[in-house]
Amino acid sequence: MKMLDYQDFGLKKDNLYEIIATTYSITSENKVIKPNASCMGIRMIEGDQIQISPLYSTATYKNLKEYSMIAINFVDDVYLYALAALKEPFSTIGLTDFPSNYYDFKYLESHKMDIPYIKKAWGILIGEVSHEFQKTKSDDFGEAIIPVFNLNVIYSEKFQESSKLFNRAENLALETIILATRLKIAKENKNQPLLSKIYVKIIDHMENIERFGKNKNALKTKELVNKYISRIIG
Repeated sequence: MKMLDYQDFGLKKDNLYEIIATTYSITSENKVIKPNASCMGIRMIEGDQIQISPLYSTATYKNLKEYSMIAINFVDDVYLYALAALKEPFSTIGLTDFPSNYYDFKYLESHKMDIPYIKKAWGILIGEVSHEFQKTKSDDFGEAIIPVFNLNVIYSEKFQESSKLFNRAENLALETIILATRLKIAKENKNQPLLSKIYVKIIDHMENIERFGKNKNALKTKELVNKYISRIIG
């Protein structure tokens, strides 16, 4: 079993890192593993644990509560973040699931279990829930109680070296993905001033993605986000 060397992954305590989290459920009818991928932020905390805070309504939360296992995927391709963040059960842009061809499985002998991960990841951490608690989060939408999971890392693997830093276009693309998900919440909450504010930021970011360089993955992300927000704005 490969254990974690945080320095090998470039992680520092208390820093926030954007990753793609993969969890799973098991279908009741034929006991098949059903993977789920979501964009999440993680922190490394005291005791060399990882902390993650999925919302109560998400599949990530439900899967962690049920099965306690998660793969943390470090991915260079910003377009995969868009696919993970903008999928919806009743998607108006046809993106109901993260594409299955991007998944692979790591068999953990200790748990006799296949854990889904993103095969384009340059490295993965597999964590198991050790503790759950709640905290209050404040943002533009007000205050909300959110769950927090502390994870023990039980397996790590680095598939390739990656010293990649997102360029400006890719950073803007990632910020635009996050803004698009917030735009949807503002629309659902009928918060027109916030919706307008977020929309203006998205348009500005998308114009700059074009201006800063012809990055293929950033441009693909921009196109997907544009389709997504067009259905929201109408």
